[in-house]
Amino acid sequence: MRTIALVFVSGLILPCVAIAQGLDASKPMRCALAEAAQCDPMAACTDVTLEQIELPDEVRVDFAAKQLTSADSQRTSPIRAVESFDDVLVLQGHENGRGWTMVVDRASGHLSASLASAEGAFVLAGGCTTE
Repeated sequence: MRTIALVFVSGLILPCVAIAQGLDASKPMRCALAEAAQCDPMAACTDVTLEQIELPDEVRVDFAAKQLTSADSQRTSPIRAVESFDDVLVLQGHENGRGWTMVVDRASGHLSASLASAEGAFVLAGGCTTE
């Protein structure tokens, strides 16, 4: 789960609050994770820290290479699909029997993400900015 979890990883709190006007899939992004919850197979969730679930606090989104990379470049996860809508960017991937989805608000940069396996899921929140 470590490799895919990178996705949320997700300096991205690099101003999580900063306005990310015009985020699109033409330029790389940096995303910071701020909040996390771990959910069991019955959907009972508890707040956790990124450290507890071994997720990086920052991730680089490279649309051209179709890859997420942790800030220390030690972890990567392939991006399998990117959809650009008027208000949001939706990214998806899967690896080793786990799937993930990120939704990024194009105007504010707010990030909502999930990472799921048969054993449960993680739900994440944070923010993204253009590099």
